[in-house]
Amino acid sequence: MKPRFLCSLLLLCLISIAAFGQEQKPSPQLERLRARLQEMANAFPGVMGVTVRDLKTGEEVSLNGDRLFPMASVYKVPIMVEVFRQIEAKKFSLDDRIEHGDEVRTLGSGVLTLLSNGLKPTVKDLITLMIILSDNEATDILLKKVGAENVTATMRSLGLNNLRVDRTTFELIRDYIALMDENVRGKTYKEIVALSRSRQITPEAQAKAEADFAKVMKDVSSPREMALLLEKIYKGEAASKESCQMMMTILGQQQFKQRLPRYLPDSARMAHKTGTIGSTTNDAGIMFVRGNPVALVVFTVDKRIARGEVEERMGRLARAVYDFFDAVK
Repeated sequence: MKPRFLCSLLLLCLISIAAFGQEQKPSPQLERLRARLQEMANAFPGVMGVTVRDLKTGEEVSLNGDRLFPMASVYKVPIMVEVFRQIEAKKFSLDDRIEHGDEVRTLGSGVLTLLSNGLKPTVKDLITLMIILSDNEATDILLKKVGAENVTATMRSLGLNNLRVDRTTFELIRDYIALMDENVRGKTYKEIVALSRSRQITPEAQAKAEADFAKVMKDVSSPREMALLLEKIYKGEAASKESCQMMMTILGQQQFKQRLPRYLPDSARMAHKTGTIGSTTNDAGIMFVRGNPVALVVFTVDKRIARGEVEERMGRLARAVYDFFDAVK
């Protein structure tokens, strides 16, 4: 009986290994999608990283999937994850109010920078502004509260070894500007604003700064790891299920829809986050094709073409992905 049992066990293991290998191999249909995406990436005047992951089957195709790209404001997704995890740890709550004033003024996108001091938004308000309007002041308030090093540590605990958050948006943008104007290095918000009134940057200096900034290995992720993070949020694994449901709701309220959702049909839903700095134009999220979730991440570093053209190409790529899954489901 014992030899027969061992033979049966060995046969079962071999069958399991074979089945596992079959699950990991992309289907012929998905290979056709890869070929279409490769064609679009080859026509892009720059570098494009793409990951498409079917969250029902686990099948995936990637182009430059493991290459590291600047996340730009897509890094607000891992920051949001850490905020919710610290709320779960009872370090603060969604209803806590934080006064907004000069000490949190920053550069770039959002609405808080346009508003007067004295506002007291809740933590939930700040998360919402950070994601749906990419508000940099809301982001920096939250990131200083939870700590960039803790965001990165959480990503490591989730098995995401190349996704890292290092700087506030103020520090990130200041570092970018400093590549064009050394005088801003180490300066405060008010000093940078004052310097900007007299700053004259040549196109050549800007192009060099954008190329150099894309090589800095801070606040970076691969397309594949961002897709995996989005999958963990969708499946309730990045934090508690309740927190992940709230994150999905907030991502679904995104106001900037000129990139991946650009050409999707009105019936399609997408929960996503955009990111932009210099020559980096990104979008990452979960697309629902007749209710079926598909993670789609597109990171780009272009060679000085109009941002509108990059966005248009991203929109056409997303529509190709949507049409593929709409046809095969």
